[in-house]
Amino acid sequence: RGTAEPASATMQLLNDFMFRFQLVHHEHVVFALTRGEHDLRTDRMRLLLTRYVLLESPQFSERLDEWHRLDFQGRYWADFEHWKKQDAYLARFPEFFEFEAALEGPLEPAPALSLPVYYENGMVRLLPVLEFALGRMIEAEDRGLLRDVLDRMGILYRLHQVPLTTLMNTLFVYFNAPTLHDAAVVRSLNRALLDMSQQSFSPEFEQFMRGDTDDCTHIDARYVSRIIERIARAIMRHIAPPTKQNLPEIHYREIPNPILLALTECVVELLTWWCLHCAPSSAARLYDSARNGPLVASETEFRAEEQQRRTWAAEWPLAQLLLELIMEPERRPEPGAYAGATYIHSTGLLANVLPDELLAFPIVQHLSRIVLDEPVLKSNSGPKRYFSFVEFARSSQLNADADPDAATRFAATSVFNSFEQNRNHNMANRPNTFLTLLHSVLHYGGIATFNTLSDTIHALATGGELCSDIQLLYLCATVGPILYRLVDHEALYVQILGDLLSSLVQICPRISHLDAECSTDAIEQVMDFFCFVKDQFDPGRSAWRRLAPHIAALPVLLRYQLQCMVDQ
Repeated sequence: RGTAEPASATMQLLNDFMFRFQLVHHEHVVFALTRGEHDLRTDRMRLLLTRYVLLESPQFSERLDEWHRLDFQGRYWADFEHWKKQDAYLARFPEFFEFEAALEGPLEPAPALSLPVYYENGMVRLLPVLEFALGRMIEAEDRGLLRDVLDRMGILYRLHQVPLTTLMNTLFVYFNAPTLHDAAVVRSLNRALLDMSQQSFSPEFEQFMRGDTDDCTHIDARYVSRIIERIARAIMRHIAPPTKQNLPEIHYREIPNPILLALTECVVELLTWWCLHCAPSSAARLYDSARNGPLVASETEFRAEEQQRRTWAAEWPLAQLLLELIMEPERRPEPGAYAGATYIHSTGLLANVLPDELLAFPIVQHLSRIVLDEPVLKSNSGPKRYFSFVEFARSSQLNADADPDAATRFAATSVFNSFEQNRNHNMANRPNTFLTLLHSVLHYGGIATFNTLSDTIHALATGGELCSDIQLLYLCATVGPILYRLVDHEALYVQILGDLLSSLVQICPRISHLDAECSTDAIEQVMDFFCFVKDQFDPGRSAWRRLAPHIAALPVLLRYQLQCMVDQ
């Protein structure tokens, strides 16, 4: 205690306790050193002891060398020599569980019946602890220790039941950890957990795994299109015969579902490129006790780090390339390879298995650019007169004088048609395509994605740039299909409804023919939207009371309509 490094006598004593006398298990020591109540970045003693018990202990190194020599295979049921290897390993390094190792000879009578060991040994028991310690070593921000452990002990992961899933989860959870933003570290992590003979990755990824390149600038339209088309093939069940030889039967594979397998492999590949993308900026983020001082992070620092993640994600080309390929299908390397809806649905799936900041958030935030920049949304819909018995009596004269295109002008717009209908009739347009993409993302999205949607709508409502009723109707069309998910989150639900009403208040003065006798086609459909909300997904009286100030600011007739609806 109080020293910077453990003494050699301490190391030797620990070594004897683990291997000579077997008073404590090696895996228990590893767990005790890496368990979660300590911040390893500020505990140099623990890091040095962890390095010793995993890499430098002479007895453990002998055992690991023997494990390498025997070459245990992951598919032990297909290795006819597995049990001989197990016997050979235990014959050289016997294991005891009743403290017999500290005795001259066996106790008489024996404290317990010694049963033969068929399935496990110290290495097998170490694997689950090593999986736990992997995350803790990433948090420790010691790249050298993590890389050495992965390179030396990667062979143990052959025995892992779900190595590919573990790799994806590790990259997903720690995608922003500066420890992994290093080509050598992330390559060692992939090599330790991936069996390249069992998985299918892109040629670029295989080159990276071989160490031929550390470049991540190959993420272009052709590469991204290949990623999406691979997922689309799995969804459409257009699965080509496997290119790998000697694959196990499908029910023995880690992920037998082809869609889940394609998604998992694509996520591993993309998150690896993300780590390389962040590498130039992350070295300075590694903890340095002399530079960083105590680890006390304020909420402001957390917000700054979150904003930094979003900035890096905005600089990463994945989201922008996908938006371009979907909104402008003629830019795809093979434009007709897969139907547009399948391409969009595949993107929605991928967006929700990657960290939200990398794809889901940029897609949702693109809503503001669609609403404000698309010309088809900036024009107002045609006027629509309210029903009047007097007007009804003179309807023939009115119909003769009316603009013949006024009744069909809004109905003919393709913005709110189904995506497939537009595509089949050559009426595809960017707002309609984006609406389909957004719903594909939101259908699988979590609460963070919905919060981002709420923030985006709020920015539009308060920005003062909305100018047409069709823009407002487009926002209602964005929210309509996900009302069933919003109704369980009252605060979020009320915020979105309030912003839509605020937008309605903002737009009404800009529509010249909106008065006590005349509305517009889009405004009437917006009112129908709120009737649908009240009828099918009523947020409750307290929610409507919070929305009352927005309703009170509407023009008289619209205010009366909404107030009557709320009071029902």
